[in-house]
Amino acid sequence: MKQNQNAKVSGVIVTNDRKITVNLFVILFEDNGSQIAYCPALNVYGYGETEQEARKSFEVCLEEFFDYTIKKKTLVKELEALGWSIKKERKFTAPPFTNLLGSNKYLRKIMDTKDFKKVNEPIVIPSFA
Repeated sequence: MKQNQNAKVSGVIVTNDRKITVNLFVILFEDNGSQIAYCPALNVYGYGETEQEARKSFEVCLEEFFDYTIKKKTLVKELEALGWSIKKERKFTAPPFTNLLGSNKYLRKIMDTKDFKKVNEPIVIPSFA
């Protein structure tokens, strides 16, 4: 896959103008003719025929992830299940890459079998979560 250092994947969630921004990485790769954008720290992905379509799909899926977990009041529980640490003062810390690699079989398969590029992106989490 051609490397493009300017590739952007973004997802912004704003709720009553309160938000937390975390820098996470998104992996872009091809699988069976489809382009995939995958964020292992949130286990959210999007796909499309082109990288641009995959990024747009990822943005929609990211918004749906937050919308669903916030409405169900399960966001904190879901993030903790994904390996995040959340302190009482609502400080969110994503799991380190090495932890994700050890616990996420899908991520290991991507690393072992796919040409990919890693893009670091700011991802916004509602602060009331």
